[in-house]
Amino acid sequence: MKNIALQMFCCLLLGIFHAVAQCAAEATPPDADAPACQELVYATNPHYPPYDWSIGEATYAGATIELLEMAAPEGVRLKPVVLPWKRALLLAGEGKIDLLASLRITPERSQYLRFTSHRAFPNPIVAFVRADRRFPYEKWDDLRDKTGGVSLGDTFGGGFDAYMRAQLHVEEAPSMEENFRKLDSGRIDYFVTSLYAGQAYQATHRFAHPVVALSPPISEQDIHFGFSLRSPCLPLLERLSARLEELDAQGVPERLLRKYLRHYAEHPPADHE
Repeated sequence: MKNIALQMFCCLLLGIFHAVAQCAAEATPPDADAPACQELVYATNPHYPPYDWSIGEATYAGATIELLEMAAPEGVRLKPVVLPWKRALLLAGEGKIDLLASLRITPERSQYLRFTSHRAFPNPIVAFVRADRRFPYEKWDDLRDKTGGVSLGDTFGGGFDAYMRAQLHVEEAPSMEENFRKLDSGRIDYFVTSLYAGQAYQATHRFAHPVVALSPPISEQDIHFGFSLRSPCLPLLERLSARLEELDAQGVPERLLRKYLRHYAEHPPADHE
């Protein structure tokens, strides 16, 4: 009788444990990351058309913004914050910004960001030259007897940064504007920057001499979206990556870049001229 009573007591305990577990399972939402990320706070470079540029102090325009809206999971609100780019990088490291849009992967950034496995956009890096001073170019070595220009703080990837420091004569200037001025006046022979960003600048500024991009590109490092490792939205990473891959297969990123290159040329913001 004692054995039978013990067996009945054990069965009763198992039944209680099963009921509690079932209730807990039913209380868990099917998409566990949704409540943790109902709003995604993002920032991007406020001066990098046609990829992105700021509109006033509260929002952005550009190819990046439309691509993010297309790729973001349904039900997640997107909240832009407009800040100087270096400040945005710092706040993402602190977890105060969830996502940085359209930036190159570097070892330093990988310490506080996790990047989408699929790219957001291509970002070919080229050497711009004056058309009347164009020179034969097929490889990096063809730049060795020339004077080049780069913008302060720019990196280009693909091994070119180390090669440039070791083998080339390159002058740094504070901005793209200053470098194009130096190129136009003949003070440098070439200027290294993003193809699309350089074309956006050309479309909104006048030069005394026509400027063209040399081919092939110096490097073709893609740019990605990066989630802060401290963000509650980090679980969205794989879903966003998969969606970016779908859109890329349809040719969407390149179409958006061409669309916003035209838009920026026709409607440049007053503070970007």
